[in-house]
Amino acid sequence: MNTINTFTNHYYVQKTGQGKSVIFLPAGGFSGNEGLNIAEYLNCGYETHMIDLPGFGRSKGIEGRTTTLKMAKWVKGYLDQEEIEKAILIGHSMGGALLLNFAVHYPERVNRLILLDQGHKRFPRVPVSEFGVFAYAFPFLNVCVRLFGFPLLKRLEPLFSKEDDSEIKDVAGEAERFCQRFSIPDSPYVRMALKQQPDFSIDALNLMFGYYNLNLPVLLEQIEVPVYLVYGTFKGMDEKEFKFTERAIRKMKRKTDSVTYRSLNGGHYVHWNKSFNLDELKEFLESSH
Repeated sequence: MNTINTFTNHYYVQKTGQGKSVIFLPAGGFSGNEGLNIAEYLNCGYETHMIDLPGFGRSKGIEGRTTTLKMAKWVKGYLDQEEIEKAILIGHSMGGALLLNFAVHYPERVNRLILLDQGHKRFPRVPVSEFGVFAYAFPFLNVCVRLFGFPLLKRLEPLFSKEDDSEIKDVAGEAERFCQRFSIPDSPYVRMALKQQPDFSIDALNLMFGYYNLNLPVLLEQIEVPVYLVYGTFKGMDEKEFKFTERAIRKMKRKTDSVTYRSLNGGHYVHWNKSFNLDELKEFLESSH
């Protein structure tokens, strides 16, 4: 498979395939090639643009405080640059949040939206699983960032950065631990994504606070385009998250009929789950609804 890497007008992109335009955005902390297994499957008939998030990886960050409109315009800027009138959007985690937000702001530019474990639940107000005990200060820090902006972000950056995370020397060991933690099979896709994780930056922190302020279920309720939502149940992994997910899905099903739901027994990395059905995903892309 021929993959072309480009950096043009602030966007770092890996393109593969030919045909209808697909935009893939990854989770925070990963490069655009987190979606390579999907891109390879869609290689015939679709051109997939795997884009690094702004500030995470090699795409330029968003200037000033990150707002919902700025995030939407960042996605729109790439479509305009590539002269893509309408695109299929696929996003995981933070990448899915940006694409969901874009689809609400610019539904006329969206053909289909595929959300990978995103949209049905809000990002935790106290994100302990992401930041440990430090997460209890996050709501307060969020208010302070709104008030003081980049000067405060520069002070906070060392607290979120990890030492020696720019290069994983023991890829096999890291992959084994990662796969065990998230109940997914080891694969070349996982190893490549872990090996090429981007460095953390102040621009990444700026985007993270913008993501924190998105009300994702409210955005999903407003959606006007067909959505395919693949979510992890967390059954047998995290009982609290399992119950939270069940409640969130029941609530969402009562509020919108624009979403096709697909549950997978497992955690957050649904596109690497052994039960992830690429055939069904493609059928959704080619359906008439």
